[in-house]
Amino acid sequence: MKRRSFMKTAIVASATGAAITSGLISSNAVFAASHEKDFTKAKSLDEAMKLMGVTDVAESEMIKIKAPEIAENGAVVPVGITSEIEGTTEIVALISNNPTPYAAKYTIGAKAKAAVKSRFKMAKTTDVVAIVKANDKFYTAKSNIKVTKGGCGG
Repeated sequence: MKRRSFMKTAIVASATGAAITSGLISSNAVFAASHEKDFTKAKSLDEAMKLMGVTDVAESEMIKIKAPEIAENGAVVPVGITSEIEGTTEIVALISNNPTPYAAKYTIGAKAKAAVKSRFKMAKTTDVVAIVKANDKFYTAKSNIKVTKGGCGG
């Protein structure tokens, strides 16, 4: 099984490299749209949302955040966000009590399942806020995560 995984990874890496060197994929074109505004400069949740252009946001139970209630290690907290809202095109993860709350932005393809997973660093107990863009409207959900010191529940 390890050999198959290695071969699969090698083929994907080779194809990606060939596409980039042949000019089919341009790193400038890929990253240009996502870096129009530097969201990482936001120092608060409200400021991050303002930079993203989110003014009117509705809470939705169709957004699910899967994360541990208690994270024993704030350096790597696994978080999954799923949107069941039809027409979801973007999912943004914000960590409210981090020095820079903007954590990640995911663009969802037209026929792709709106589900993402990542690991985030959290300085202290905080809310993870998911912002979902669907049909040119914004929706949100949040989940509180208690970050302990040394895994002792403190």
